[in-house]
Amino acid sequence: MATTISITPSTTSLNATSQTTTLTISSAIGGDVSDAAGITLTGGVGTLSTESSVEGALNFLANQFYVSTTAPTANTQNLAEGDLFYDTDDNQLKIYRETSTGNFEFVPIMIGNDSADSDTVDAGGF
Repeated sequence: MATTISITPSTTSLNATSQTTTLTISSAIGGDVSDAAGITLTGGVGTLSTESSVEGALNFLANQFYVSTTAPTANTQNLAEGDLFYDTDDNQLKIYRETSTGNFEFVPIMIGNDSADSDTVDAGGF
């Protein structure tokens, strides 16, 4: 006699008997779970709406944030307006944005600083 056991978030226990029981658990994730390229991403939103795999989404996000002593330059692959850079020399978080027509650069984001060379965080705008 075969017995099927379904495990859901509400299942909290399994009663064992003196008979031999085989429990097979399968993943709801398709593809090879050891390879992020094999896991399909559906329903991505915002900047991830064009990504079709978990690997692609992770790579896309990794290309939006930089940590270094020097800022990425304009010819850095995938550098785009809105990308973040943490400057480890100055301990500053900076955003890549257009500072004048056609001129893009990393500008420090500072809380409560009104200087002309930084952006002030004000609950959603800068």
